[in-house]
Amino acid sequence: MESDTIQETSTSSRIIGRFAHLLSAQGVEAVLSTFFIFFLAWMDKEFFGQINYAIAAGAIVMKIVQWGLYYPQVNELSSGGQENAPEILSKVNLIKLALFTPTMVGLWFFARYQGLSPGLAFIVLLISMGFGLEALSETFFADLRVRGKQKVEARIKMVSMVACYSYGIVAAALGFPPAIIALFKLISSLVRVVWSYLVCSRIHSSSLFIKPKSRAVWLMFQASTVFALIQILGVVYNKTNIFFLEKWTGVQGVATYSAAWNLVDPVSVLASEQLLGWVIFPVLSTLWWKKREEMAPLVRTTSLWLLLIAVPIMFSLAVESDLLIGYIYPPTYSDAAWMQKYLVATILLSFQSNLFAYVMMVSGAQRVLLAFASAATVLNLGMNLWLVPVHGLLGGCLVIVGTKTVMAICSAIYCQHKFRLFRLRDFLFPALYIVVYLLLYAGLAEMMPPTVAVIPATLLYILTLWRYGRKSLGGLV
Repeated sequence: MESDTIQETSTSSRIIGRFAHLLSAQGVEAVLSTFFIFFLAWMDKEFFGQINYAIAAGAIVMKIVQWGLYYPQVNELSSGGQENAPEILSKVNLIKLALFTPTMVGLWFFARYQGLSPGLAFIVLLISMGFGLEALSETFFADLRVRGKQKVEARIKMVSMVACYSYGIVAAALGFPPAIIALFKLISSLVRVVWSYLVCSRIHSSSLFIKPKSRAVWLMFQASTVFALIQILGVVYNKTNIFFLEKWTGVQGVATYSAAWNLVDPVSVLASEQLLGWVIFPVLSTLWWKKREEMAPLVRTTSLWLLLIAVPIMFSLAVESDLLIGYIYPPTYSDAAWMQKYLVATILLSFQSNLFAYVMMVSGAQRVLLAFASAATVLNLGMNLWLVPVHGLLGGCLVIVGTKTVMAICSAIYCQHKFRLFRLRDFLFPALYIVVYLLLYAGLAEMMPPTVAVIPATLLYILTLWRYGRKSLGGLV
């Protein structure tokens, strides 16, 4: 019993340590990107909208080039294939390079079909190229994550972010043309690709440019196709409302929506991608192959902790939305304040749906997850056609919240049915703790302004959560 406790603590400590390294890199990126984005928002609302439109397109390009290869790559490395890592990396990057060119050509045709101006089209292509090249660095980062070298990954990303946003801020401040400013993403990607390659080439004794067998490449492509479709659909239903908003409310509407989304989405990315995708997923993959009985407790504890972490973040962002938007953005972005109150719901929905999605991928239920994603995408397009033309910005918010709700419910029901993760009593402590938090806030709001009351209530919640949460739920993740 004692050895099991020590082992659980050790696993938890390793996860927290690895996440802490990525969190430090995220902190650097958050500060620099926030300053850059807000600088653009104050400088030129139309250019701010163009950049966010291009980033939405680039995110789709990146997922297409990645083609879901991260998941079979991690599985191969985790299942004892690390001695074959050079060949695995070569297979993955060969497929990505083969996808890069046709994807960029397809984007060019999309820009023409949408009738984008030449300036906006060039910005979209330039930023999307940066996203596509960044997909190559993810191949090397995946190898580092499986080896527990998130510290090295964090260092590379910090330097790339400093180079990227320093260039963007200086170029914007000097009044360079938009197309020159848009090079910031390409600079970041080149730093990541070159440096991550050099690190991995030192780890492995053989070359990372091994010519793999054609059949091995084809099998890898086949294995990743389901994951690719899941990821691509995920990006599509997360970003399509921006394209509909551009059509019905113009670039100015995209800018207003993005002002609220840029305050909410980084929180979702921090947990959904960096904690769950880059730390938890490799651990789950290893447990599935070697200690399967430990997977369900890890998932249950992580899910409950994510619930407790999400609630005060969502509540604080909702209460402080008018203050935040009014302080950070010019008055022309005032509509973003009420939009943020809707969009905060996506934080909890993203936390939970991504956790359960990774469980389904690890356990071999990726085709079921693909069916869920396909249904959510069809629903998403239907809601975009129905809500955005009628309700404009509100419709764009309702579309993303509704889509994420569907994905969270479907994946949670499947995992509960398959693995029996939760019992009703598991939610007793989180529910009581959240109720006490809200009651404390309500009491303080009677004595002081609501925007002030949320601060002591949230601080007390955070300060006591770690102590009592560990006793009731166990260690974080």
